[in-house]
Amino acid sequence: MLQFYFLSILLNSLAGLIFVYSQKKEFSDFGGDSSITGGDIDSPDGSAQDPLSADALSDGDSDGDHSGKSAAGGILALSFLDDGAFRLVVGILSGLVGVLKLLSPIQYDIPIVGDLIPAVAGISACGSLLIEYYQNNSDIEIHLPEPITVFFTEGRRYLGIFCLIAGVLHFIFPRVLFL
Repeated sequence: MLQFYFLSILLNSLAGLIFVYSQKKEFSDFGGDSSITGGDIDSPDGSAQDPLSADALSDGDSDGDHSGKSAAGGILALSFLDDGAFRLVVGILSGLVGVLKLLSPIQYDIPIVGDLIPAVAGISACGSLLIEYYQNNSDIEIHLPEPITVFFTEGRRYLGIFCLIAGVLHFIFPRVLFL
């Protein structure tokens, strides 16, 4: 179905962006009040200031150097990727669409293998995002086997690149076997 085709592309791309461009480094950082840079910047009057607040971005530099502002503006443009609820919704929907893509590939294609790579990318993104959500919101610590820990928590950037590539290739080549 075309609806699952477009949802698969969208959710794989969103999950890839979450994994690749997320500013937070460790699971323990999610949900906390720490800033992206890990500290506050002293303002000219000596008070501590959040580097990504509206006040910090509106303060002008007297020497005309705006390189810090454009970098912070780029970070703010993707700040929604660090929201826990957004990540949970993307994770659940990625898994659901990934399973449904295995069962209903794009028009007149072979079931299961017709859209295998986007389905595997979506299910993998779901696993990683749900593990992250559980670890951030549960008091009970889980101990995962080493291969799962390496793949879903330590190799998140590679998983993000895989999801982005799967989304782009699935968009460009809709009826190619495995895509």
